[in-house]
Amino acid sequence: MKDKTKRNWVVLFFGLIFFVAGLSFLFFMVSPSLYDGWRMQSWKSTSAVLISAELKRSQSKDSTTYQAFARYEYTINGQRYVNDRVSITSGADNIGNFQKELAKKLQFYFQSHRPVTVWYNPDNPAESIIDRSIRWGLIAFYMIFVIVFTGFGLIILYFSFKRKTHVSPMVLEKSPWLTRAEWKNGAIKSNAKSGMVALWGMTIFWNAISFPAAILAIPDVLAKGDYIGLVVLLFPIIGLGLLYWAIKATLQWKRFGATLLTMDPYPGSLGGQVGGVIKINMQYDTSLAYKVTLSSINSYISGSGKNRSRKEKVNWQDEGYARVKPMMNYLNLEFCFDVPADLPASEEPDNNYNLWRLTIEAELEGVDLSRSFEIPVYNTQQQSSRLNFKSPEFFPANVKKVTAEGLLPLTKNTNTKELYYPMLRRTMRSFSGLLFGSIFTGIGIFLWQQAKTDGFMLYVMASVFSPIGIIIVLASIYAAFNSLYLKFDGQRLLYRRKFLWFTLSDKLIPYSEITTIDATKAASGSTGGKHKIEYKIYAIVNGKKFTLAESIDSASKKEQVIEYFKKEIFRQNTRY
Repeated sequence: MKDKTKRNWVVLFFGLIFFVAGLSFLFFMVSPSLYDGWRMQSWKSTSAVLISAELKRSQSKDSTTYQAFARYEYTINGQRYVNDRVSITSGADNIGNFQKELAKKLQFYFQSHRPVTVWYNPDNPAESIIDRSIRWGLIAFYMIFVIVFTGFGLIILYFSFKRKTHVSPMVLEKSPWLTRAEWKNGAIKSNAKSGMVALWGMTIFWNAISFPAAILAIPDVLAKGDYIGLVVLLFPIIGLGLLYWAIKATLQWKRFGATLLTMDPYPGSLGGQVGGVIKINMQYDTSLAYKVTLSSINSYISGSGKNRSRKEKVNWQDEGYARVKPMMNYLNLEFCFDVPADLPASEEPDNNYNLWRLTIEAELEGVDLSRSFEIPVYNTQQQSSRLNFKSPEFFPANVKKVTAEGLLPLTKNTNTKELYYPMLRRTMRSFSGLLFGSIFTGIGIFLWQQAKTDGFMLYVMASVFSPIGIIIVLASIYAAFNSLYLKFDGQRLLYRRKFLWFTLSDKLIPYSEITTIDATKAASGSTGGKHKIEYKIYAIVNGKKFTLAESIDSASKKEQVIEYFKKEIFRQNTRY
């Protein structure tokens, strides 16, 4: 039996405070300045005599603020008026050089006994001002608070008003996936809309801070000739990159709209299958192939304090293609994967939890298709009730079939088969590791030098950074310049590993000594938000591992390659 939770009124009140604070900046700081700047454009000018002029300073613990102050008198229609309004915004600040420059100008006019031009309201001549320009830098600064405070407040209010459903403990124990409203009945929406909204929020937030900061900083940087300070321009450039991705996500949403995934079985099953149908608003095109990737991912919090960030690493991954079922005005994209039983099930979001993600992609003219879904996968050991194919084994007409031999750098001779993995086969990865390791090593060397004057703790930090950096550098150099040669003659395996031109291992291994062929995850990472995994295939000989294949990028391909080597090595052996 379902029931609704009570709202957390403390959290709601907390969000309301932020929201009201943001609106206060908008209505009491930004709007009056814009309104005054607009209405003062129709005011008339006259000459005034300065009674006093000065720059007032207000010193606090962390900063100094400035305010241009002046009193002046002027005559309109024989009536004498005295006023002290200098600029549209009142009060002191240290945003740019506006206050200092204005005070400098007013002091010059005061000391030289020159009249100053003032602007007055023809409907109320007692209302006047010296500088009626809108300070856009200050407006931008205020807008940071408007966007951040109101945005943060709205997010808190949204989640405060959003009700969650609960299920009885008995149902919860048997069906934990029912605790997630977005998984109800096995119909799941992609994260495209929420991702687009989040990306726009990040884009607005970043640019609201970076552009005003750059606008305010650049004049001072140029005036001082400190051109290194122009590095501040990197932040608006990043902001433009975010804007590009936000526009791209919006165009994707406009083209494809909401995409709905219906699971079969529901939920996805460890030790069984993960399958279903994705409905997408597209017309049928025989030239298109829809790539589907299923990933088991560990999401965790890394770092501490202000340096905390959420990261992901992939535990297991498989890929294949969707089978297309054309409908009247849309497509049904069917997919199905076999899933091992020893992988972690879906978990509730936490500091460290496991999740399952399905992505579907297709290269199109204009905007490409890219959708991802977080899906429930549990140990139910269920098979699909109506999907009679497997995505890793399904290849559309325009896609070349993947074979084990095609995945390997294989050369066949009359009675032998050869595999050769040359040096520099992973250039970018080796270079990235070398750069990263060099940075760590450099930091360690710098800390060693600083420790001579700053004390023991820097020696401790240096002793951590330097060894790690050196290890990464050496590992990257080895990864770049090692090579592997394998030769199979039907009875024996020639295994030769080299570093540059030096032979590290040269063994002739009879097939009879090979006891096991298996695989391990060799590497994982992400590029452009997409997770990648690599498996390494190895043979065990007298308890030692000998690599047979590298860079196999999915679980099904891994199984294909393992099967290929088993047939090659164990074909005359009763163990196979």
